[in-house]
Parts: sequence; C-alpha cells; structure tokens
Amino acid sequence: MKLIKLAVISALFLSLLVTAISLLFPSNVIVSRAIEVKATPEKIAFYTADLNQWNAWMSDWKQNQVRLQNDTAFIGTQIIHFESKTDSSVNYQWVATGQAPYFVKIEWFPLEKGNYVIHWTFEQHVRWYPWEKFQTLLNEKLLGTKMEMELQNLQGVITQQ
Repeated sequence: MKLIKLAVISALFLSLLVTAISLLFPSNVIVSRAIEVKATPEKIAFYTADLNQWNAWMSDWKQNQVRLQNDTAFIGTQIIHFESKTDSSVNYQWVATGQAPYFVKIEWFPLEKGNYVIHWTFEQHVRWYPWEKFQTLLNEKLLGTKMEMELQNLQGVITQQ
C-alpha cells in the first residue's frame, strides 16, 4: 500500500513540476525568416497571394497531392486558408492536425528600386497545457529551417522569369 501511495504522490509531484516548468514558456510563439529578392511587388504578390501559384515554390506541394477549394488548400493533414491581402502583404491561417493554428503572414518591403525583402512569419498561440508549450520548442528548429528552404525556392522562381 505504501508503494502505491508513493507512486501516486511521485506522479502527482512530477506532473506539477512539468506543468510549472512549461508555464515559463511563452504562449505566443513567432518564427520568422526573410530573404532579399530583385522583383516587382506585383510578381511577389502573384506567387505568394495566390495558392494556385504555391506549387511553383513550395516543395511539399510538389511531393504531395494538394487539393484547392476556393481560398483553401488541403495538403496531407494540413489546411491552409487565405485570410486577407494588402498591397504589401498576405495573411493565411495554417492548421496542422493536432496543433494550435498558425497565423501566417508574408509581407514584402522595398529596400531600393527593384529590390525587396520578403518577410515570412508563423505565429502560434498555445494554451497552458504542457504538451502544447513543449511542442513549441521545436518550431524554431523545424519550421525555421523549412521556411528558409521555401524562401530560397521562392527567390529562385521570382528571379528566374
């Protein structure tokens, strides 16, 4: 009986400790990457604001079957929904199964005539649950690396034509 009591108290203490540690992590996580490109804002908008054009630069779209329906793309276990567009930015909601949704923004800023910086951000709001907080630790490493690769692809497509 003492052994069962010790196990229950230890499990309770360990879960409280893990929860307390996870509370030190932020609930808002932002991963962003940027790249410089020689292009017109119209050309940048053409490839970033139209989900039909993403297959030209998104590697996952080339490897998997993508189903487009209105302003939404379905790719594997992910759903990307177009939210809004301005002259210099586009917003999406990106939902991956089992994760809190990402608010995605791609914006472009002029550096000088014909030279722009494309800035891509993924913002995620998570609840206080320890598994959600610990999952965000992987965002910077995994998502950031993928974003860098896709921005390189985008730069190649934009400057190629």
